[in-house]
Amino acid sequence: MKKIYFLILAFVVFFTNAQTEGILVLNEGGAGSNTAEISFINNQSVVTNNYFKLKNNNATLGDTAQDIKIFGDKIFVVLNISNTIKVINKSDFSLITTISTNVANPRYIAFSGNKFYVTNWGNNNMANYVAVYDLNTYAHEANIPVGNGPEKIFSKNNKLYVLLKGGYGLNHFMDVINTTTNSVESQVNVGDSPNSIFEKDNLLYIMSSGDPYSATSFGTLTVYNTNTQSTASSTTFPVGVKPSYMDTDGTNIYYMNEASIYKTPIASPSINTQPIAVTPITVNSYGTAYGFNVVNNTIYAADPSGYIAPGKIYAYNLQGTLQNTFTVTSLPNQIIAYNSASLSTVENTKASKLSLYPNPTSNRFFVQGLNSGNIQVYDVNGRMIINTQYTQNGIDVTALSKGVYVVKISGKNNSFSEKLIIK
Repeated sequence: MKKIYFLILAFVVFFTNAQTEGILVLNEGGAGSNTAEISFINNQSVVTNNYFKLKNNNATLGDTAQDIKIFGDKIFVVLNISNTIKVINKSDFSLITTISTNVANPRYIAFSGNKFYVTNWGNNNMANYVAVYDLNTYAHEANIPVGNGPEKIFSKNNKLYVLLKGGYGLNHFMDVINTTTNSVESQVNVGDSPNSIFEKDNLLYIMSSGDPYSATSFGTLTVYNTNTQSTASSTTFPVGVKPSYMDTDGTNIYYMNEASIYKTPIASPSINTQPIAVTPITVNSYGTAYGFNVVNNTIYAADPSGYIAPGKIYAYNLQGTLQNTFTVTSLPNQIIAYNSASLSTVENTKASKLSLYPNPTSNRFFVQGLNSGNIQVYDVNGRMIINTQYTQNGIDVTALSKGVYVVKISGKNNSFSEKLIIK
């Protein structure tokens, strides 16, 4: 009887401490309706809608959710019409705080050092700017004036790269901000209406869709060298092609044009004419997909479902085969990886003597006490960028940018996560 009791107790403890893993879907909700929400889809493809309400005593998230990012043990949600930034505890999804100081039409968020940065369209009293906040206290520190319509923002070393889509108008620049001086040091032409950005081997890949109202303005793929701070190449899409989204799995570029998904190698990008998949998303005057992300080797396309019905998420493998369809709530626009495990809790309670060294590193890292196992490295956006088997030669990270990463290690008898700093 005593043996059975301890088996039951172990079973309960295991499931109590089990990690919740899957993806989070940010649902924008109807403008002015205060129906922004988050859906959680676990690794068994079970959908839980209204996840924020569920974890916060039926509280509302806010109005018009624009961006979601995970940094460390916190989730940050930018709400456009609410003019707020919600900070959520990653482990239990409880609300930590709501930031509303110096927030005016906020759009997207990025992190650098002990600061976070939010793009804002501004209002009648404030022009377009990037707001600077302290990551520890959430205190507002400064506003950095930028060009018209700041949207996506990317951080690398001591620079911020801000895509200027135009806000209520049209723009075609990227502002480069020096975070030491909190000022714009250069402005780069990247094509009309830039919509997406990622980095690989010190090169920024920037996708622009072209002017949606012009018959002569089409998409552009710009490659920008962050070492020389200059444009390495610029490719214009063929007549009629206005790509709306772009993302990467670290090896290939994936982008959407109308309802179709295309793929091209990062090492030698080209404009493809044959899609790897055609989604069921309806093409109309309002556009096509409402969101597009590549997460953990899966391509996700978000369907606004006519802006009336609950949205849908279509999941494809990297070859373009449809794997699953999920029904979420209103206007899904972002999909990110999610793991509820608290880094501090995992690090402090791991039963083994496993540890990363050297940490920080700029070349490669090793796992003390590990002979073999699976290594996954995630960036601050929750994107898995390395997935490989561990060997005694360690893991090469020379291709990674400076910053904070999470390393998940799965050995025969051990599994834990730990922060890794690339210097």
